[in-house]
Amino acid sequence: MGLYHCEGIILRTRGLGEADRIVTLFTKEKGKIEAVARGARRPRNRLVGVTQQFSYLKALIFTGKSLDQLSQAELIKSFAPLRDDLLKMAYATWWTEVLDVFLPLNEVNSDVFLFLLAGLVVLEKVPDPMLVSRAFELRLLKYLGYEPVLDRCVGCRKAEGPYVGFAPSEGGLLCRSCAGAGGMNLIPVRPAALAFLRELYQVDLRELARRPVDPALGNELGHLLFTFIQLRAEKPLKSLSFLQSLMAWTPPESDLN
Repeated sequence: MGLYHCEGIILRTRGLGEADRIVTLFTKEKGKIEAVARGARRPRNRLVGVTQQFSYLKALIFTGKSLDQLSQAELIKSFAPLRDDLLKMAYATWWTEVLDVFLPLNEVNSDVFLFLLAGLVVLEKVPDPMLVSRAFELRLLKYLGYEPVLDRCVGCRKAEGPYVGFAPSEGGLLCRSCAGAGGMNLIPVRPAALAFLRELYQVDLRELARRPVDPALGNELGHLLFTFIQLRAEKPLKSLSFLQSLMAWTPPESDLN
């Protein structure tokens, strides 16, 4: 049986039997892994406090035939405020579910790990997470290789515009001629919203957290990114429905027809 040390952020947990817990841990050294925390659902077990969702910890793990086993863990940062605030918990759960869905097991990606860690630090302190989350979602797509095309028509590849909307199935903007030829469902996006979306690639999350939030803009960009991510995930994302219910978010009427 092998033994290894790692640092990781808990993406999710689920019960195993009556007393155990399986943790999905996104680690800096080994990528996404799963490990059993024996007895972690018992109130007095030493692993109870360190196996909460979003916790950032140092772990000692034994390799197993089917699942590794979390032997010891030391908490580096609990991110407890994310679990104590319903809206922030919803955003953090959304982020971690997207990562869990798109990241394969045992594939190291230190850039994404550090980005998630930085994002959770900002999320913990920001008064309104909406715009920070839009930037996080967009950059995460880029890190994971699913970057939407926002600087040219995804059909003819011309950058001049004007664009009539965003085609989630095609992964980018469409000009009038390409949109007419394809007959695809489009998400309208205003030029000002598109310019802001492009800006989100460059703005530091900490600086963005200090900006005033425009709910209409945040929802417009959210509709585009949520639809695109959901389509790429190819499965329902439970955390998205919960987040949208808290935001009282509904798609524009033009997209319901």
